[in-house]
Amino acid sequence: DLNGELAKRHMQISNGYGDLKEKTFRLAHMGDLTMADMKELTAAIEDILKL
Repeated sequence: DLNGELAKRHMQISNGYGDLKEKTFRLAHMGDLTMADMKELTAAIEDILKL
């Protein structure tokens, strides 16, 4: 699963909310993250999903 693969890269995402909870995910942060950190996360997701 996506979160399992992200965990291998020391990353994690969370489910969305409400009716779309199981169909969407959130990119949230705790602490001091940069745009480069978010780009690294989205690049990892693209790599894992083969996009």
